[in-house]
Amino acid sequence: MKWRGVLGLGLLLAACGGGGAPDTDCENPETVAERVRFASIVLLGTVTEWDGETAQLEIDEIWRGPDLPEKVEIVPERGRAYTAGVRYLVFPTDSPSPLADARCSATTRWNESLAEFKPTRTRVPGTAPAEDADLPWEWVIAAAVLAGGYAAIRRVLDERHRPKAIWNPDHRLDDDG
Repeated sequence: MKWRGVLGLGLLLAACGGGGAPDTDCENPETVAERVRFASIVLLGTVTEWDGETAQLEIDEIWRGPDLPEKVEIVPERGRAYTAGVRYLVFPTDSPSPLADARCSATTRWNESLAEFKPTRTRVPGTAPAEDADLPWEWVIAAAVLAGGYAAIRRVLDERHRPKAIWNPDHRLDDDG
């Protein structure tokens, strides 16, 4: 009887997309959150054409990366497919047009739950990228710790090399000596 429940749960998960399990062929599957923070290029757009080998992506927003035209061509690796008319969050590699999309990238169909990963500043195609203000807090904290550590070490070294004054209670400043 137990095996029927397990089988039913397995069929339910398979019907719902497998619960979001990563591709087992990818050595280190990346999450969307990781890629949004560290990828060089992140695009939100709609695939307008898909011929089985290349996709035409109409960019709605550039989350990270250089200025790009409104429409770009994306060439996915074997095993990745798109659907025309569907909106995607795309993580292409740093290649010139056409942009390449690795099979194990975090590229995914857009859904509103992905909005939580949206950087504070995004832009539309045709606008130059501003300085990256989305500096991760870990970098700020690491810089503060390093600066504090440097100041502490510098103080200790300065005190070690400073000549020591000898206090002599019998020293007089009068002319009699």
